[in-house]
Amino acid sequence: MDYRAYLVDEHGHIVDAYVFVAASDEEALIYAHQYANGLDVEVWHRARRVGLIPREPKSIRLED
Repeated sequence: MDYRAYLVDEHGHIVDAYVFVAASDEEALIYAHQYANGLDVEVWHRARRVGLIPREPKSIRLED
């Protein structure tokens, strides 16, 4: 499935975006973790937000 990772700064602005393929939501969150370089990363599949990788702490939060 196609996913998008949006890098979000401390003001809530998108500063970069990546498109990638993953087999599941969990795999997408793990893959997108590489982009969390001091920024929040929102992971989306189409119009559904899959989860948020906060800039700190280094954890992954899956959306319900």
